[in-house]
Amino acid sequence: MISIQKQVLLLSEFHFKEFSEYLLNSNAELPYKLVTAIRHSKTHHDSDELCHLIYGDSAEKTKKKFLQLTHHTFKLSGFLSRNYPNYLKHNLQIIEELLSKGNKQKANDIAEWLYDVAEKIEDYTTLIEVTKFFAQQCFITESKDANKYHKKVNDYIVLEQIKNSIYLYLREYLFFKGKDNISKTQSNKALGFFDQYVKHESNSINLLARFGKYYELSFLSHPDFFKQETVKALDDLERDFLNNAHVCFHYLDDMYFKILGLRLQLDVNNNNTEAMLTEVKKMNSISSFLKFWKSYINIPEIFSFSVQASHYMSSYAFIFRDDYHKTLPNDIKENISFLKQKLESELAKDIWENGEYIIKLINLKCFYSAILLTGDEADKNKSVKILEDTLISYQQIPFQKFLDGMFVALIMGYFSLKQYDKVITTYKRYKKITSDQIVVKENDLTIDAYYFTSQYLTNQRKQYTEKLKVTYNDSNDFEHVRLLIAELVHYHHIPVKLQ
Repeated sequence: MISIQKQVLLLSEFHFKEFSEYLLNSNAELPYKLVTAIRHSKTHHDSDELCHLIYGDSAEKTKKKFLQLTHHTFKLSGFLSRNYPNYLKHNLQIIEELLSKGNKQKANDIAEWLYDVAEKIEDYTTLIEVTKFFAQQCFITESKDANKYHKKVNDYIVLEQIKNSIYLYLREYLFFKGKDNISKTQSNKALGFFDQYVKHESNSINLLARFGKYYELSFLSHPDFFKQETVKALDDLERDFLNNAHVCFHYLDDMYFKILGLRLQLDVNNNNTEAMLTEVKKMNSISSFLKFWKSYINIPEIFSFSVQASHYMSSYAFIFRDDYHKTLPNDIKENISFLKQKLESELAKDIWENGEYIIKLINLKCFYSAILLTGDEADKNKSVKILEDTLISYQQIPFQKFLDGMFVALIMGYFSLKQYDKVITTYKRYKKITSDQIVVKENDLTIDAYYFTSQYLTNQRKQYTEKLKVTYNDSNDFEHVRLLIAELVHYHHIPVKLQ
């Protein structure tokens, strides 16, 4: 019996329904036909019979196509491994039930299938239990193979321990909360923990170790992370993950999204806009693949929201222009619309109600408000209201490092609504609240640019044209700020000569 056949027969009704619906929704017609033929057949067909059921014949050339189909379908079972990595475990209970009823042969058949599939998807915890069953059965029946199986149990325990040790290292030393964790990591100058596993014969272990290696470099902002060879290493890691998507990691671990997150971080650091947008589109397309994110905050996705919102507000920042929407490229309009819908969907989740994720909620409100600024007047008014409410509602929460970004969006909103008096009063609030403790220099210069422009448009005083020029000169390292000031000066006919 082929592996995909064993796998499909081992699925519970729930898991089979989930998998078959996934295949249907993915337009995987032949894999769907194959799994339904296996599942609903009253007999266990051999390979040639299955081939004939799918293709209508079992000639040599057709059998090659069938073999490719079985491999491809098994690979697509990554949907199960990533969403339900414990999808095989209910079979352990079925084996116990069958033995209690005296149906030893069927119990052994299921155990053999379970062992084969669990080994292929590297479900070590299931392998430990089913191999224990074989070992104990050999002891009862006085078979000499008992020791062989006990040794295999030990091998699988070691593999599971290695996998867990990698997770433990990631959680203990590469966790952002707590200064102790960071200082421990920084003292680890060798950076060699993951290297011992990056070439491990277990695909799940080497993939996890390779991710861990580059995550650690990223976490520490280590110079090696920003080397050109890191791009190829992450490309290889992504390719190998997709080729082995059927292997199991711990439940609630979104490995693929985290790999894309590392790529995105690298693209942002290298100012590679084209690659960044490609990565973001990929993240958007697979963000709903894992169903457990309906119950949690998807941290890599929030990072992608941040990157997208920042990019659109920097590169397409001239929201004050009356012809803004006419000049906005259609693909950018579509991307912004999609991002807006994603943010609305995320903010609508019930998980925000218990107050556990206040800082992340503030982050999302900021991103959403920024994206609303690219809309019509109603969206802009909604944006400034959300920002004002957030500043008031969470003033007791320590989110100082987000304030300059929030005030940038708020001032942009008021300016584009031509409420220049509110730009001026908001600027004074910003200066008072931040006490000149600048977090992001580019944001501070952007706020200055809008403030000086608003002052000039309000009272026509020459001093503000001079201050605009000084701000422009101070923005040598920030191209987006210089472009913004140039556009403000040109669009509003402000008499400033910019060098």
